[in-house]
Amino acid sequence: MKDTRSAPVSPETIALCRSRLAHEPVEGFLLGSGAVPAKVMFVGEAPGATEIQEGMPFTGQAGREMDAYLERLGLSRSEVYITSTVRSRPFKERIITRASGERVVSRSNRTPTKAEILAHAPILDEEIRLVRPQFLIPMGNIALHRLIGSHETVTSLHGKLIEGPVQQAAERDNPAAGYRFSLETYNIFPLFHPAAVLYNRKLSRTIESDLDILARILTE
Repeated sequence: MKDTRSAPVSPETIALCRSRLAHEPVEGFLLGSGAVPAKVMFVGEAPGATEIQEGMPFTGQAGREMDAYLERLGLSRSEVYITSTVRSRPFKERIITRASGERVVSRSNRTPTKAEILAHAPILDEEIRLVRPQFLIPMGNIALHRLIGSHETVTSLHGKLIEGPVQQAAERDNPAAGYRFSLETYNIFPLFHPAAVLYNRKLSRTIESDLDILARILTE
């Protein structure tokens, strides 16, 4: 029977990974959530301000697009597992001047660095082992590169089912060791990130076509 919750990543792994970014411009912490085990595991980039505040992956505008993905696939959040490459929100700060003349610090989301992704790699590794997905769905280049390396892009691989190993932290306690590839192989189906269509509405039909292909694969 499936247990709908966060995957029980060990407290030691969580503490270790969080400590690595303690002095970096990131905030909050959010594990993945959904069914454990799950046939399908979606991997995004990193939580944003809304996700950190609400304590759930993919909320706000990107969350609505994520829900549209699931609806087209005939799935619900309780049937899949949704997670990300980095668990804390990467941000950048700038000074803005309000109409009153007051100057305040504003934080906005940014792309996580390679070092930040590697720092949190053991958490995703552990989630994959616990969730045991039949299909890994990286959404966007950050997630795709985390799983298969940076030799391909979502633009070149979207809508295609590929089979192969995924990158894992070579040594949990030593980020300097980098990555190694898993002994296990996975079915990997790259998709555009749900937020991509917010910036480029022309992607809508492409995304719908990719989701229809994935839906057929999942029902075979």
